[in-house]
Amino acid sequence: MSTLNVTRTRDRPPPGQVHLILPVDLRPLLGTWVNYDHTSSGIRRLHIEDWEGTPVVRVFGAALPEPIDWGEVAGAAFTAGVDAREAVAFTAVYHLEFARVMLAAYLNKRLLVVDAYTAFTDHSGRAAYFQRDHLYLP
Repeated sequence: MSTLNVTRTRDRPPPGQVHLILPVDLRPLLGTWVNYDHTSSGIRRLHIEDWEGTPVVRVFGAALPEPIDWGEVAGAAFTAGVDAREAVAFTAVYHLEFARVMLAAYLNKRLLVVDAYTAFTDHSGRAAYFQRDHLYLP
């Protein structure tokens, strides 16, 4: 059995390249993002800051009269390729009292597209579900 060490040709390091760990530039993701759809039942707004090279994500879920603060979690940033440095996406996972929510988000032009995968952990029988929201920097 062979060992898989790359998933695509572009993942291979150039021959003789010294493996340097360069920081990802989080600046394209940073700030407070607001949902375009004011009637969304998903994420009202999302704040991302840089903590020593790690994106820290704080989500505010849609609710009235005030959004629900999910708190902060550390995320993981992603670039557009192995030689790129600017962050274009992130993931983050929330372990709430009743559910686990995995966020997978990416920049699309001037929008942050956030996919939220919610699985209930409280044995309530509710189905796991997916929701997509589109946020912008005001």
